[in-house]
Amino acid sequence: MLPIVPSNKLSSVLKLPPEVAKAAHVTKSESRSVMREVISYGIPSMGGFMVASFNEMVDLFWLAKIGTEPVAAVTVFGTIYWMIMTYNIIAGVGSSAVIARRFGEGAMAECETAIRAVFNMKLVGGTLIGLATWFCLHWILPLMAVEPAVEEQCFIYGVWMLAGAGVVACTYSVYSAFRSIGMPRMAWWMQVLCAGTNIILDPILIFGMGPIPAMGIQGAAVATLFSFVLVFIVGVIGLSSSISPVRVRWFSAGWPKWKDYAQIWNVGWPVGINMLSFSFAMTIGVRLVAEYGTDVVAIFGAAHKVLHFGVMSMVGFTLGTSSLVAQFLGAKELVKSWVAGVHSIRISGYVMLGYAAFVFFFADWIIHAFFDVADVGDIGPTLLRIMAISIPFAGIHIGAETVFEGAGHNRPMMLLSIAHSWLLMVPFMYIFGVYLQMGPAGMITGATVAHCLGGLIAVWLFYKGSWLRVSF
Repeated sequence: MLPIVPSNKLSSVLKLPPEVAKAAHVTKSESRSVMREVISYGIPSMGGFMVASFNEMVDLFWLAKIGTEPVAAVTVFGTIYWMIMTYNIIAGVGSSAVIARRFGEGAMAECETAIRAVFNMKLVGGTLIGLATWFCLHWILPLMAVEPAVEEQCFIYGVWMLAGAGVVACTYSVYSAFRSIGMPRMAWWMQVLCAGTNIILDPILIFGMGPIPAMGIQGAAVATLFSFVLVFIVGVIGLSSSISPVRVRWFSAGWPKWKDYAQIWNVGWPVGINMLSFSFAMTIGVRLVAEYGTDVVAIFGAAHKVLHFGVMSMVGFTLGTSSLVAQFLGAKELVKSWVAGVHSIRISGYVMLGYAAFVFFFADWIIHAFFDVADVGDIGPTLLRIMAISIPFAGIHIGAETVFEGAGHNRPMMLLSIAHSWLLMVPFMYIFGVYLQMGPAGMITGATVAHCLGGLIAVWLFYKGSWLRVSF
């Protein structure tokens, strides 16, 4: 278990500020006070991401009713989409750190400028990247080596999501902006609105109802895109209203300067490389798994969505903590920043351990909720159980990583992500799956070992404490 504070020896070696060196005297009541703040920020954020992750599983649940090809198509397109959405990650993480730190400093004008800057960056940049990918999709999809039917469905789904990429990116900044200015519950309600709209529209548009024709996978794309557009509109109005502690004047204030965009980019670009590296590695992983056929790709995708539900719940929780850490750093309360980070990692690890146990013991029921038993045999539950082993390690990895993001010190985690993806995950998947001829189970075992090692290294980097000394 991580100690609440760094040791005196470690503080001396790292030459940490005096406030942190004195943290060894933090009382239990002070620690509990910070933990309550962590929970007050983390629970609404976690709830929002749980709803969003459940929303993703609902997509696959309904699509699985019309065959494995649509599920495989969404899985394949998802790896491509998150790779091209790296720009969204860069702007989002960079802006969250800047907005929360300025809010903690009490610099409300600079906070408003950062919010406007990130919306400009995402709407323009995301739209251009989405349209460029749309144009290239006919050349990209054949590289995934999937069956023609899957490729066709992937294109049908993808053109809608790529056309609205800029708005989708801005929707995530609606959530992060509210969290960063001390309104995590409002961020949660925005995510509920997005997921609830999609959950209602999914079966209507996929299967048809009344005068609405059955649209299949295209219906799933339209429902998803409409829900993002709705939240974008409501969020922009909310941030400019009296309910927001930082009222954003979208059109009446002067345009953000280049230095405002540059600051967001400089803080966020390492996370973009982090996500790009991992997304590309996952694309290679899907490509390796595709050698075993469409059914295995579909199972792989469904299993990842189940795990993604737990992982993204913890991402949500720790993103709330990330905003809190940034606010503490902006207010120069370094001790509270450290204590908040430790509590975040602890909670993430324990919660994900419980989720892993649930997934492991109910793997058969979970997989068969998506597919008929005859379609997947025993391989589905087996893959899910192997993946479940890595879930607690993914939790502590996420907890440590988001502390670095809140501090705006993202290069160490970028280097870890590159090593995790290309020195551990992809090689281990190949070694266990192909070289040792263990098949799909071997590939998932390799990925699981890599995720476990990545989590341990992430906590070690957190404990070094370098993130406490970053300022911008």
